[in-house]
Amino acid sequence: MASEHVLTITGTVFFRERIAVPPGAVATIKLVDTEGEVLAATAIDAPGVPAEFTLSVDPTLVADPAKLLIWAMLRTDVGVWGTTELVPVEGGATDVMLTKIDE
Repeated sequence: MASEHVLTITGTVFFRERIAVPPGAVATIKLVDTEGEVLAATAIDAPGVPAEFTLSVDPTLVADPAKLLIWAMLRTDVGVWGTTELVPVEGGATDVMLTKIDE
């Protein structure tokens, strides 16, 4: 598939805490529309933060590219971090700050 037929969203997930990410951490990132429809998703190994991600979606599935949102979660042996609200996709790359989630 040629690149002009794919909408690509890139970004970075990170958190403010100053801790080392333990081995085996996995970040899950989803691209959703304002109706909550998941348009693309990925799970990546996250040996540290920030961790970069790329999501690709068929542009015919996107009703309004200006209203795309990101949901993300980072699971580790020492805790879970995630988005507490959906994050708007902004231009070429979107930074997604994760917050510690109590289990």
